[in-house]
Amino acid sequence: MLELLRWFQVTHPKLKKALQECHHNFDDTEVNPYHIEGDCWSHTMLVCKIAELKGYDKVVQVSALLHDIGKPNSRKINPLNKHVHFFGHEEVSATMAKPLVKELTLKKILTKDEAEEVLELILLHSYLYRETNPKIIYEKFKNRYKFFKHLIELSTCDNLGRFSSTIGTSVLNSQAILEKIQKNSYNLV
Repeated sequence: MLELLRWFQVTHPKLKKALQECHHNFDDTEVNPYHIEGDCWSHTMLVCKIAELKGYDKVVQVSALLHDIGKPNSRKINPLNKHVHFFGHEEVSATMAKPLVKELTLKKILTKDEAEEVLELILLHSYLYRETNPKIIYEKFKNRYKFFKHLIELSTCDNLGRFSSTIGTSVLNSQAILEKIQKNSYNLV
């Protein structure tokens, strides 16, 4: 993980600076209850540390590093209710991550298949927060055990890599779905 962090900071200092300057909070008095840690770089570092501590593989670690790089370009403020939101940041992050993932492929840090998975993980990293119907989740991922396992791992890192006044249960629910997929493993990739 340290080499990935070093690579990102040295090779893409403008992206790091944008994440540092992009705050989840409206101002110093209106704190986002989902990201009390404040700026997007702090959140990213926490997510990366969780991925490292849990020993997740490089696909999850790269996804953790790049999962929110689109937040600075997606940040919108509603001054009426003092909410900051990042609607669509997953798609923006995945698009922005393409050349970075290509760099990692050229450096032979990622294979082509791993690079494609990283981009899809970034694109779907908020999916388990939005979709709560276990049947829909099961149907979407029933033939993709490894990918779904990685998505749960990235979601776990994203959930634990923040200070929040709310607790997310989507990862726990998803773990039960993963076990169900594993039991029906005759058709898994």
